Amino acid sequence: MRASITWAAACLVAVGRGLDLSVSATDGAAVSPFFYGMMFEEINYSGDGGLYAELIENRNIKQNTTSYGSIGGATIFINNENPLSPALAQSLQITIPRNATGRVGFFNKGFDGIGVLQQDYQASFYIKSVANATFRVDLRSIEDEVFGSAEVSLTASPNWQQLNATITPSSQAPNANNTFAVTFDGAEVAGQTMYFNLVSLFPPTFKDRPNGLRRDIAEAMNEMGAKFLRFPGGNNLEGNYGLDSRWKWNQTVGPLTDRAGRIGAWTYPNTDGLGLIEYLEWTIDMGLTPILGLFAGLTLDDVNVPEYQLQPYIDDAMNELEFLLGDSDTTYGAQRSALGYPEPFDIQHVEIGNEDNLNNGYQTYSTYRYRRFADAVLAKYPNMTIISSAPGFDIPEQSQGQGWADYHLYGRPDHLVSQHHQYDVLNRSVPVLAGEVAVVQGNLPDPSGWNRSLPRLEYPNMIGACAEATYMIGAERNADLVQGITYAPLLNRIGRTQWYPDLISFTSDPRDTTRSTSYLVNQLFAHNVGSTVAPMSGPQPGPIYYSATKTDSQYFVKLANYNGTDTSVRVTIPGGGNGTASFSTVSAPDGLSYNSPRKIVTQSRTTQVTGQNDVFTVDIANLMVGVLAANVSGSGGGGVVPTTLQTVATSTVRLPK
Repeated sequence: MRASITWAAACLVAVGRGLDLSVSATDGAAVSPFFYGMMFEEINYSGDGGLYAELIENRNIKQNTTSYGSIGGATIFINNENPLSPALAQSLQITIPRNATGRVGFFNKGFDGIGVLQQDYQASFYIKSVANATFRVDLRSIEDEVFGSAEVSLTASPNWQQLNATITPSSQAPNANNTFAVTFDGAEVAGQTMYFNLVSLFPPTFKDRPNGLRRDIAEAMNEMGAKFLRFPGGNNLEGNYGLDSRWKWNQTVGPLTDRAGRIGAWTYPNTDGLGLIEYLEWTIDMGLTPILGLFAGLTLDDVNVPEYQLQPYIDDAMNELEFLLGDSDTTYGAQRSALGYPEPFDIQHVEIGNEDNLNNGYQTYSTYRYRRFADAVLAKYPNMTIISSAPGFDIPEQSQGQGWADYHLYGRPDHLVSQHHQYDVLNRSVPVLAGEVAVVQGNLPDPSGWNRSLPRLEYPNMIGACAEATYMIGAERNADLVQGITYAPLLNRIGRTQWYPDLISFTSDPRDTTRSTSYLVNQLFAHNVGSTVAPMSGPQPGPIYYSATKTDSQYFVKLANYNGTDTSVRVTIPGGGNGTASFSTVSAPDGLSYNSPRKIVTQSRTTQVTGQNDVFTVDIANLMVGVLAANVSGSGGGGVVPTTLQTVATSTVRLPK
């Protein structure tokens, strides 16, 4: 909020290089209860091959024999004459030689390997065979060292059968160069042909959800402290190959045998195992407010649905909302109830489309597409918050008061810092969701935001994270306007990257899961935010940027030093007295430092600060981001310190110069 901070250039402290900041006891604007969030779409193999815990690549046999190989002389083919279901028409045909002996069968190498830990793995597959057989399923290295196995028997049948087994490895694999194998006694099934589909292997999942999330990645996301999830995109909502390639909600629900999957907007197969209900379960398990994206008649290859053809897509969006929100006696609410969810989900925010100002979509969006979708949603759900994906046009009167605009910003560090005051000057009548924000490139002598033809950062670095912090501080200070902010993209599978940098990176080995420098800054901010803005007075921001929020009992002062000198900051907090506060910081050896798998260089640190007559003094080094959290009673440090922070008890803070 523009009135929430007073610039006073004469406020430089006389003692050394320092400055005075003062926090007001007066309440400013209310801060959204879900100010810091997450945005997810299927990109970088972040769902299939990542967060979605399935470890088998090409489980639905949609990619020919990709990731499969034979064992013991068996031959493998794609068969189109033995569908498991209308959605899964191709199967994996295994033919055993007539003179087979020993173990024969097939393996799947997963998504660039399979990490093996000492935990239970749930294996399953559908099989069609007229021969009795005993199968062995195991996890093995590429040198055929077996870490764990189980056996399961099959009674011959002309119909498809599902077999299930639990594999409990006796030891942990040293790396992810491992496969999942299905074998049988060659002499027992010599000359036989068998058909397989939905070959599956799940490790323990987050919150033990069936068909759930990979635990190490989900735990990293959960620990960040985000409060909303925007899904399912992003570009993947729109599709990239005409209208039929869009994300279709009704093809992502129900049994896995009914989910055909699709080629996603980022050009790789999506199984849709992580479907609409799985997204909602994710929000429930992490306590996130869902922001649901609705397909709005625009694809990435510039297909704009004419207004006279738009109604079927509006109907589809309304059917999706009825599926989620309708009573169990409605058509689509009954479908949800039949899947085991009799009670409606809680959806209060929908976004109409994704970046509809791009791909030649602005004119149709601003003239009829937004209005038609918004009118339909509000007619049935009058309390729904409607979010425009094309900022910069006037929200129609029908949704004013309930219409938000989604702003996206990618750039270089200097560019994000230059946008610190962006929200100070915007029209206050339309609230803002900053739905995608990230530094993607190093500083270059180019005034534009960033140059797509030049290399980008492989991982978020410290100068970029500090620049992002200055932008988030500006957004938080304008909480009367900005309702939420999130980094994007969220996840990246190393080796299959399509967009970088990303907040969390991973491989098949859980030990490689990496919380980036930007992650640590987002985590710090998300865990330390109040319910109202606390107005501040101090010098014009830069190179020290700052904002404050408060609750009835705590103050949270955010600081970021972007390309300044190491500075002593004295913060006056009303009611702080001579009590203690916590000062949590994120820093790195230099601005180009970044976290990568098994090489964490960013330092997260929490120290205790003693106040003197309401004044708390902290030192903030160049390119450091920090939060001072103080109890107004002076009875102890404030804030919920993230579990990854190292706590160091001291009486005062004097960080290295």
